[in-house]
Amino acid sequence: MDEGEKFCTKCGVGVAMSAGELVAQDPVPSLARLSASSSMGTARKWLLAISIITLLSGFVFYAINNSDVEKQIREVEAATASLDPEMRDAMMKEQTGMTFQEAIDHDRGMVKLLLVTNIGLSVVYFGLWIWAKRKPFTAAVIALLLFLTVIVVNAVIEPKTLPQGIIVKILFIAALAKAISAGNEERRLAGA
Repeated sequence: MDEGEKFCTKCGVGVAMSAGELVAQDPVPSLARLSASSSMGTARKWLLAISIITLLSGFVFYAINNSDVEKQIREVEAATASLDPEMRDAMMKEQTGMTFQEAIDHDRGMVKLLLVTNIGLSVVYFGLWIWAKRKPFTAAVIALLLFLTVIVVNAVIEPKTLPQGIIVKILFIAALAKAISAGNEERRLAGA
């Protein structure tokens, strides 16, 4: 390579002159870095969106489920109002293994547990969004694995939840897959 050339004749990498020596410039075109950075920015936005939607849906599901539980409690109270409380507890214990008050506490507790779980997941996704600035690939992989795990656990506990919100689930999985791809590309470019 001659001293006056601006590009390597073998590989096309730009070169700069420094004290009479040829020094290779950044071998990765800035357009590729910008593209990866833009993709990662979009991927991070999806992580934030998942965090916000998980939080909001947690409160919506809490309101719906709490309303359903309270309605069921009122219906059972109305249906068993003529029964002696001890007889009602004996019947409940026979059917559910719990007294009437234990069943009420259990159902209300499950609704609250659902809310706390969604708030916790939202916080984790928010943390992954923050972490994606430093470790985009790892954060995206963990987010996808967490999202899939939640879907599988919900499907095992309550199979009817699997088809619910399928379009949103597919969109989130696709977005997280793009986040992984963008994070991998950014990692590859940083290592190049």
